Amino acid sequence: MVTAKSNHLLDQQVAAGLNGDFARGWAIAEELRQLNPHCNRSKFNRAWYEMMRGDLLEGLTLLDAGRWENAFGDKPLPTNKPIYRNEDLKGKNLLLTSEGGYGDEIINVRFAKDFADRGAKVTVTCDPSLRSVFARVPGVVSVVGHKAAPDVYHDFWVPGMSAARVLEYSYQKLTGEPYLFVDPTYNAKWKAMFDARFANGSRPRIGLRFFGNPKFEHEQFRKFPKEDLINAVGDRPWINLQKEETDLPLETWEDTLAVISQLDLVITSCTSVAHASAALGKETWVITPVLPYYIWALPGDKTPWYKTVTLFRQEKFGEWHQVFAKIKTALNEKGF
Repeated sequence: MVTAKSNHLLDQQVAAGLNGDFARGWAIAEELRQLNPHCNRSKFNRAWYEMMRGDLLEGLTLLDAGRWENAFGDKPLPTNKPIYRNEDLKGKNLLLTSEGGYGDEIINVRFAKDFADRGAKVTVTCDPSLRSVFARVPGVVSVVGHKAAPDVYHDFWVPGMSAARVLEYSYQKLTGEPYLFVDPTYNAKWKAMFDARFANGSRPRIGLRFFGNPKFEHEQFRKFPKEDLINAVGDRPWINLQKEETDLPLETWEDTLAVISQLDLVITSCTSVAHASAALGKETWVITPVLPYYIWALPGDKTPWYKTVTLFRQEKFGEWHQVFAKIKTALNEKGF
């Protein structure tokens, strides 16, 4: 139960996090744990701070409390089969249900391999636009759209955004290795197009993505002035990966992955494209707000989730100039 005092503290905690006052946010988390230890909203808010302090598994466990507040994941699968709890999976059928946005689906499909390594036959559910992409992920036997999920035979199921918790992942266990792969036909199609577009052999080829889905909670905090990123890149050749604006025929996720494969670097806000690029093993620079998504909670400019990601973190709420100054310097230092 959330009391009036708890509500007030939760509001203060969110404000502290958005302004980068993580010491105050953690102090409130401690106060809330003493005040109302069974409050799911308090647990959910505390999760980010536990991950920031290095305890991924505790953070993931607390995130799951957000399901009871409709703050994390999707509605439960309408099935009478149990969620996997560490039973013997040899010869069993397991349904890994993707949830959240495209980025969340891409983040968590990696865990299909873990269940397959335990002997399961893994079927993944996902947005239909990702079906062919996920069919190539290691450990995946079959892929279906979300609506077909209840009709797929399974002995166990796992909500995608809880997979890392179910598997008891720590930061040390994350390898950051790529797990998405480009379809050869699309690769050939886009290689030919890029060879023609860059006939003079100009390098580097940089892909830019400026914003994600405006309907997502707190998306406004991730959005930065696109001109600032363009100015940081300068006169280097770049490709617009913003599907709403680009002149490229990005009709499917297969097209997007194939385009990314032709680039030397992707610079992007925290969007599904960031995760797609990183999961391909492409060098990816992700621009994050002061209070970033939980994937990026651990401090530093690198992340255990993806080997090829570099994080460029906003230092002060509402100010982006330092981020783009760092990007400009990094481009010069890298020789791009």
